[in-house]
Amino acid sequence: MNAAAIRLPGGAGSAAMARHFVRTQLSAWALADAGGDALILTSELVGNAVLHGGGAVAIRLVRTDSGIRIEVTDREPRPPVPRPAGVDGGFGLGLVQRLSADWGVVPGRTGKVVWLECALS
Repeated sequence: MNAAAIRLPGGAGSAAMARHFVRTQLSAWALADAGGDALILTSELVGNAVLHGGGAVAIRLVRTDSGIRIEVTDREPRPPVPRPAGVDGGFGLGLVQRLSADWGVVPGRTGKVVWLECALS
């Protein structure tokens, strides 16, 4: 199994750093041309984690038989709640639901992991 991980400090630049990490790793796995949705989904998960999760985040990327699994860990124990899209946001989990093959949340002692699976053709 191929896997890679990175810790990010949180803050405004975290989503861009996360996309760079995913893009670089997909390229290393010879999947660079198939990662468009993975980059969007990474941005959404990391953006939510930074906004609602209280700071630093960790990202783990795993190559699976059908694509990749993206896991984002933050310090907020409450699971994310999808809400209607509107002027003040609410688009993130809707995109995750539409673009990922599956997604979920694993609670932890000091936070949670939000994961998703992205099929690659």
